[in-house]
Amino acid sequence: MRTPSKATLVRDLSLVINEKDHLLVTGPSGSGKTSLLRALAGLWSTGRGRVTFYVDDGQYPQSSISSDGDLPEANTIHDTHGELKRHINRNSRGIFFLPQRPYMVLGTLRQQLLYPMWAEDAVANSDSAKPTGLLPFLMRAQISGNEIEKPIKPTNDDLIQALEDVRLGYILPRFGSLDSTCEWSSVLSLGEQQRLAFARLLLSKPKLVLLDESTSALDEANEAHLYRQIGAAGITYISIGHRRTLYDYHNRNLSISTTEPNSTQRNWHIELINRDTVYNKLKL
Repeated sequence: MRTPSKATLVRDLSLVINEKDHLLVTGPSGSGKTSLLRALAGLWSTGRGRVTFYVDDGQYPQSSISSDGDLPEANTIHDTHGELKRHINRNSRGIFFLPQRPYMVLGTLRQQLLYPMWAEDAVANSDSAKPTGLLPFLMRAQISGNEIEKPIKPTNDDLIQALEDVRLGYILPRFGSLDSTCEWSSVLSLGEQQRLAFARLLLSKPKLVLLDESTSALDEANEAHLYRQIGAAGITYISIGHRRTLYDYHNRNLSISTTEPNSTQRNWHIELINRDTVYNKLKL
């Protein structure tokens, strides 16, 4: 994986993420952590390699979806158990990308919660700064007439429950109703915006979520609560973060170090997380 100026960020990385195989990505600033998540999300195309996603064949349309960029598309395969699985394009509802500062649309509280899975028309009306590249959530692919089917639209009760699940139930009486309109990026703190983004995540039910310091504005108690919520929902996650408490919610740690632009040395390693070792380090 390279920068646009062709400097190498991560070299020869090879890993497999299975269902509920939660990965924590750590390393110093500038080591390529966010770029790696963007590459997995299809938002980073500088470099060479392959990112392949497989899902149960019955959950998505059979026709393949082509992908632009340097990453070649994989073919349909059979696994060792003989169950047919197929490659899906990154731009499907199977993947959710949550940046540190969530994308706030201009509209009602209802639209905030439904965005982006059920509110494509809200994309053009953002009260946040224009994002670079694609939007934080990977929208449904519409290539060559192929469209990924959306889940059933949540009811009012579902939306209210999602707010409760992320400990934002108090904002409903605060703003009046689900149909109240505000400049949400101004009236909500960053911590509230991050929790709102997790409510969207729980409503959309993706297969995989990429969390780029998505709980940085929250205290440890709320952070732990949100990780428990997405874990209970059966969502696999890959996180970037600096807090040692994040080790509690992940199975493996991918550590990336900075490297010289033209270095040929591998600058990463993966290890299972031993929580006893982590706690011993915290005591030092």
